[in-house]
Amino acid sequence: MVKVAVEYPFTDIRQALQKKGYQTDMVEMEADASIYDVIVVRNLNALSASFIKGSLVETGGRSVKEVVMEVEERLQRAGKIAGRANAERSGTGAGFKSGMLAGAAAGALAALMMAPKSGEELQRLLKEKISTGDSEGEDSLNRIKEKAAQVKDKAMEMKGKKSMGQEKGNQSIFETVPDGFRVVTVGSGNPLTEIGRNSPSTLVQFKDKYFLVDCGADTTSTLFELGLPANKINNMLFTHQHVDHNGDFWTFFIDGWQGSGGRRLLNLAGPQVQELYDATVNFFKKDLEYRAGLGTSKDGALTNVHITDFTEEKHSLELDGVKITAIPVPHSAPTYAFRFDAEGQSAVVSGDLTYTADLGPFAKDTDILVLDGMMTSDFSGLPEEKAENLEKGLENSHAVTEDLARMAAESAAGKVVLTHLGLGKIDVKRVTKEFSSAGFKGDIIIAEDGLAIYP
Repeated sequence: MVKVAVEYPFTDIRQALQKKGYQTDMVEMEADASIYDVIVVRNLNALSASFIKGSLVETGGRSVKEVVMEVEERLQRAGKIAGRANAERSGTGAGFKSGMLAGAAAGALAALMMAPKSGEELQRLLKEKISTGDSEGEDSLNRIKEKAAQVKDKAMEMKGKKSMGQEKGNQSIFETVPDGFRVVTVGSGNPLTEIGRNSPSTLVQFKDKYFLVDCGADTTSTLFELGLPANKINNMLFTHQHVDHNGDFWTFFIDGWQGSGGRRLLNLAGPQVQELYDATVNFFKKDLEYRAGLGTSKDGALTNVHITDFTEEKHSLELDGVKITAIPVPHSAPTYAFRFDAEGQSAVVSGDLTYTADLGPFAKDTDILVLDGMMTSDFSGLPEEKAENLEKGLENSHAVTEDLARMAAESAAGKVVLTHLGLGKIDVKRVTKEFSSAGFKGDIIIAEDGLAIYP
């Protein structure tokens, strides 16, 4: 059986390979290359000569699909799986024709991966590729059908990605103004970098006003992709100052301010925000002065910045007609949950937390409760021993499923959105059962990047 190793933490690549039927292991350090047919690694230059160079595939910032394609290409060249490379070695018989047809269809798939095309263009491309070979033989036809199905799946995947944050056609969700609240999980991931989930960030919108809660990696670019550039957001709140929650703040801060169309007002609220702001303007002093010298007003960066630094236990403020209250919640750093209230509707963002009896009353009857769901993952993306140790350690800073269910039930929220996910699969059946057993009667939503939720 073909065996593939994937260097930790690229769990999404492992899962993609497993879906294709390959036996795949996660490795944390240099593995014995003789055990595996292909090893997916982060960086070739960081490896010692103990590796067989021909068996290595570098992630290099590429997509999961691109990495999987190269893995399969290398397996084909080595004769480990059927394909064009293997068929060419077998001479000019039926095997060559079959391999050429499969390779032609694979070429169409590869072309699709490199450049999105319309359905008509895909059909034409596939027909042109296949017409160069011999269509006789049931095996050949089956392989063509299989590859065509992969093309269709890829087309649907791209269509889904293209429509992220869209309600109708190519319309951004932000081209419409909600009657009340709308919550968008900009980033639904965890501290480890994973393909498919950005670091934590939640946008709370009330009518035409925006409140960004946390700003993890890729927040600014994801917002832009969704149709909301950073210069439209004047209110930035932090639940706490961990890097997965503030790592993109510098980009948000400068990108949203610079130029004639930049923001001219910024409200910052949360724990240690004065320290974060001071560190930012001090470190980028010359950069900010340079951009101001090009004609950008100092307002929104160096002036007209209003900071609410949480140093007490309870807080309340009003921004853009929305009442915002906060309470401390237990985590490994000073952390706060936020509640947004306006015109009889509300939304709550819990921040990272373990169980606290305070959250239920604080979030009582809220329409949308965005809850730290890290411990709902099964940690299957990690080696077994590491997964067990990490899970035990994280229970001191993140609520387990039973406690999440308990807090949700105590809040009687209309909808609970589980975010801060990753490290494996979400056992939806178990989560649903635990929430039901705790008495929660609302909707349970598993967050995705760019997902919009309404009351």
